[in-house]
Amino acid sequence: MISPLAEPSTREPRHPNLVRILVGRELTEGGTGLTRALASLRRVVGTWWAVCRMRARTRTFIFSIPDPLIFTLPLLVLLRLSGARVIFLVHDAVPHAFRFGGALRGVELGAHKLSYRLANLLIVMTKALRDELIHKLGFSSAKVVVVPHGAFKIEPVAPCPGSGRFFLFGTFRRNKSVLEAIKAVILVRRSDPGVSLVLAGEPHPHELDYWQECQDAMLADPAAFDVRIGFLPDEQLPAYIADVDAFLLAYRDFNSQSGVGVLAGLAGRSVIGTRAGGLSELFDDGLSGVQIEGPSSAESIARAIRAFRGQPIDHWRHLASNATLKLEGVLSWNAIAMRYLVFIRRG
Repeated sequence: MISPLAEPSTREPRHPNLVRILVGRELTEGGTGLTRALASLRRVVGTWWAVCRMRARTRTFIFSIPDPLIFTLPLLVLLRLSGARVIFLVHDAVPHAFRFGGALRGVELGAHKLSYRLANLLIVMTKALRDELIHKLGFSSAKVVVVPHGAFKIEPVAPCPGSGRFFLFGTFRRNKSVLEAIKAVILVRRSDPGVSLVLAGEPHPHELDYWQECQDAMLADPAAFDVRIGFLPDEQLPAYIADVDAFLLAYRDFNSQSGVGVLAGLAGRSVIGTRAGGLSELFDDGLSGVQIEGPSSAESIARAIRAFRGQPIDHWRHLASNATLKLEGVLSWNAIAMRYLVFIRRG
């Protein structure tokens, strides 16, 4: 395994059969532009060096979180020319937010497609993402397989408290309909003032203007929102979740697996969400909650919140408890590991 040290360190994998190669971590806070660039370059060079050294004893490489494509593409070419097999874990077919606009956007999209073509096998976490790669980007169905992400382990959380608080957690992006969710909560509070929304996470660095719109919208009813900006460590999550009744996931244009949806289900919380991408499959696998009907608008989200509030909280406690048991079985790490081994041995 070639990567920086896991954060938090308690998640660092340890096993007698694991060869662990640490590379430097980039700087996300502090330092000058030059020091951050040098830290990123050190990580990239360290990864290249480690991969090339391991090629002498390894034939199959799995890329889960690659470096920027300007560095990853030459490495993939080198591995394929050497006869290595590359398994590429595709989290999203195209970026949620592109780095470039205009003519450069086409170049950026082409680079993503090239990285997929250089791989021998593409692994995705949802059927929706598989269909996007096959039908929209033109990849063979034999090259794309579905393996879900495994269950996240967190400290046990008490059943939902009936607080009327909902949780919007993760990176704040347009395709998560954060602005519409904020407007929906304001609408609901006109007849149900006990409802409020906790927003915890960070705005997407390429959509800061969108986050400003969200902040402006919250000024219409500041008491409705509890905003906590910044990275949320795993050990703090149980305390946040214990205070809310459900997660609010009004995603659109989203085909990857929802890690937040998985987290909600395994923490004994229902989800008020769309059937976008991986959320649809989670609902089919037993996730409890209310599905947002139609496009993610303030009105459709508000209707779903009202539907949730229209049921006794014991109803949701019971459904969420059953959903946890179902998802633990579906997202077993042992089953996922065996599927990876089948693909590796097949070559």
